[in-house]
Amino acid sequence: MGNNYNIKRNAPEPSQEDIQKFMDFDALLEAHRNAETPQEGAVIRMFTSPREGQIGSRMRRWVVMGAGLAAAAAVALLLIVRSLGDLPTPEQSLAVADAYFAQQAYVNPPLASVEPEGRPIKVNAAEGATLDLDAGTRLVIPRTAFQTDRGQLIESGDVDIYYREMHDAVDFFVAGVPMTYDSAGTRHYLQSAGMIEIMALHNGQPVGMAPGKTIRIELFSNVAVQADGSWPSFKVYHLDTVARNWVFYGKSAMVFEAEANAEHLEGLSPADRLNAEKAAVLVADPKPEAPMKPVKPDGKAVSFELDLKDGSLPLEPGSEEAIASLQKGAIWQVRPNSSPFNENALNLEWKSARLKRMSEVEYELTLIGEANELRLLVQPVITGKDFERAQNSYDEAVQVYEAKLAEWEKRTTDKITALESRYNQEANDKGTSASTQTRKVRHIFDINTFGIWNCDRPAPLAKSSFRIRMIEDQNGTRYPNQTAYLSDENGQSIYQLHTGRGSTVYFDQKKGYLLWMMTPDGKIALVKTKAEWAQSNPKKGVKLKVQTIDRAIRNEADIRRVLNPN
Repeated sequence: MGNNYNIKRNAPEPSQEDIQKFMDFDALLEAHRNAETPQEGAVIRMFTSPREGQIGSRMRRWVVMGAGLAAAAAVALLLIVRSLGDLPTPEQSLAVADAYFAQQAYVNPPLASVEPEGRPIKVNAAEGATLDLDAGTRLVIPRTAFQTDRGQLIESGDVDIYYREMHDAVDFFVAGVPMTYDSAGTRHYLQSAGMIEIMALHNGQPVGMAPGKTIRIELFSNVAVQADGSWPSFKVYHLDTVARNWVFYGKSAMVFEAEANAEHLEGLSPADRLNAEKAAVLVADPKPEAPMKPVKPDGKAVSFELDLKDGSLPLEPGSEEAIASLQKGAIWQVRPNSSPFNENALNLEWKSARLKRMSEVEYELTLIGEANELRLLVQPVITGKDFERAQNSYDEAVQVYEAKLAEWEKRTTDKITALESRYNQEANDKGTSASTQTRKVRHIFDINTFGIWNCDRPAPLAKSSFRIRMIEDQNGTRYPNQTAYLSDENGQSIYQLHTGRGSTVYFDQKKGYLLWMMTPDGKIALVKTKAEWAQSNPKKGVKLKVQTIDRAIRNEADIRRVLNPN
């Protein structure tokens, strides 16, 4: 620092560079007071632990700062900041927080002793597998989906799959996964319907996914209808730990699995509720599927024979439903909207095939070779006597279909009429409270690499906020320079923030939030937010009085008992 201090009565605001260098103002003041007493260097321990399936031993990083250096820094900075009596500016506090988190591991589990439980699931690399896991989760792994770190395809032997799901704030907290998403200079929370981590080992070594291969993920969550009566959509993101941000990958498909559940929620009109329940009836009891009418080749498009039912060409997992819908004797005709391709490729030897039904008449056929794939949009067509037999079968199927359709129409009409009658009655009852719907939803998406994936909705930061002056527990212990965690009553997200002076906390005054942190001795200190904090003086901030819970944290169950005592 040197000794050329420029001391002024009207001291200027500290620069962002100054703030970044000296984040912990209270600690600096304490160091200044104790500067005359020689001390050993203070040791700050920061550590990460391998997540489920991650390779490598537990690593520890040690950062040492001498108290004498801290005291010297305090002389310069405290003359500036303490003379003001106010908090640093929001910009300075944000710079402090960004500098603080830049020094932390991006995925940073707060408790090395609390690690997720799990066991490897063995999958034959050559055959692939469809894995039905707890809570209805399904993983569809295609054949030869793995490669070594040198790019060599793994064609035999078992691969150990490590998989876990995270669904609430405690899961996200234990995993140490950030839940903010920066896009176009704007920060969002990620409201998660379900997060997964998946990794794989072959002979004890980490492997990647082969080019062109994807793993299908199907997981469940409960979804609430939005205020306008519509159902929300969800996007899929992959966590890039190098770029330190979530990367948008695509959208998740949603399949409603259960009947609607009415939950009381103010703000939704009876008309919106009625429309939502009508939609729920049709989703829970779908219209019968009409039989596929046989079609002759048009004589213009490319057609070819390929029997996917005789077992001569192995099928990728997930093709079963599409195969079952095929008519006997059908051949394939390439659809006009299929991408151009070399017809000679149909004469090549292929190792396996994948079939996916896209519509009533259209399928996606993927032929898979050693190092290439051919993807076609095709339609089953039937020729000669096979067409006559298929037409007769179709005529019989139509009669069955029409009978089922009549039954369905009567059944759903009765249900909708009953709904309308109930809501008409509610309209005459002024004391009836508004309600909304929650549905159990199956989210379906594909992933093309291992790591952490999130099915979620980005949400902007809440409009209300307050600034932290200090955080102190019932014993007078302060926490000026560490990570705190904030989650609302829904528990679908978690927000990490720096506990330093001036840090901004964003929250919705109409919701209940819990803010907590880990103490140096491994306990949890917490406080519930109060709506009046939003009216506090932004220059003075709020003194948060947290309650340190005198309970040892040994596992995830201990954490849940502290954060959710009821």
